[in-house]
Amino acid sequence: MLRNPYPQLSRFRTLAEFRARLQELQIQLPMDERVLSAAEGSPLARPIEIFGKTAGNRWAVHPMEGWDGTDRGEPTEHTLHRWRNFGRSGAKLIYGGEAVAVRRDGRANPHQLLICREHRKGFAELLGSLRNTHAECFGGDRDLLVGLQLTHSGRFSRPDPDGKPKPRILYHHPLLDARVGI
Repeated sequence: MLRNPYPQLSRFRTLAEFRARLQELQIQLPMDERVLSAAEGSPLARPIEIFGKTAGNRWAVHPMEGWDGTDRGEPTEHTLHRWRNFGRSGAKLIYGGEAVAVRRDGRANPHQLLICREHRKGFAELLGSLRNTHAECFGGDRDLLVGLQLTHSGRFSRPDPDGKPKPRILYHHPLLDARVGI
């Protein structure tokens, strides 16, 4: 039986096992023996410059595809709660927080957020709650970077409450079309 060349990281129970696998693959990856705290000089606690802006540390919240917007794509109290938690997390780079659709028919699910003029107030409230919570927890938000990942789900679109695929495609691709039943 062939060994999986790319096992999940959770398979490695010790640092020694992980290092042995890296050595097998002839990959040099320096790492600390233990996780350092910010006070001990953890690299993750250091500021980083991104596109001319400085994030106060290297912790990030990556974009997620939310399922708790309204049918129209507006943020809800659940969305606000999640964004306040992003602010509370201590991460200084909120890279998206949400994967936000640019068109209603391009949403991956019927409750994905949708960016449009009518939803400006809701997005301002999300950003404000995240920044205010972060400032309350960490004394300010000057070194906090926040953005949105704008998206269109294309052939994977399921924008309506019936949950059925409603693909929007630019071109037909034999493998992808077959995968989603186009």
